[in-house]
Amino acid sequence: MRRFLPLPRLDRLPTAPLPVEGVFRYQGEVVPVLRLDVLLDLAGEGAEPNLYSPLFLVTWQGRPAALLADRVHGDTVVDPAERTPSDPALTFNGCAVGAFPDRVTGRGGTVTLLDPDRLLSEAEGRLLDAFRAVAERRLAQWRHSQDAASSADGAA
Repeated sequence: MRRFLPLPRLDRLPTAPLPVEGVFRYQGEVVPVLRLDVLLDLAGEGAEPNLYSPLFLVTWQGRPAALLADRVHGDTVVDPAERTPSDPALTFNGCAVGAFPDRVTGRGGTVTLLDPDRLLSEAEGRLLDAFRAVAERRLAQWRHSQDAASSADGAA
């Protein structure tokens, strides 16, 4: 994980697949926002995204992506000796790579460690790349229109 971010204003595109809440620009790149509740089939368990919904900015296949959660209880450094490996055969695409003791929420139990690169299947990854390319072209058209309008205003 690169960092936590507050939920920015998202551009929602009509061709977005269900797990994609929208896109935003971060350091010059289009960042798709993926809903963890949809990806993990937890529909109906979380709140609708709002201004206070946290994002986890991650690197997915070398490019930024953001995972939308309903809340964050905190963050913690976990000693590798405390991590228990997970059996990849027991989770979708082997996305759960381990677990560690929950010391943040006060509820006990364990926290599952997810690998962002494994949250999507190969086919879903190709679709997300295609969607990102469409979003980049679409946003570039708006930027080109704004640049043209600014130039026309300056010439008047």
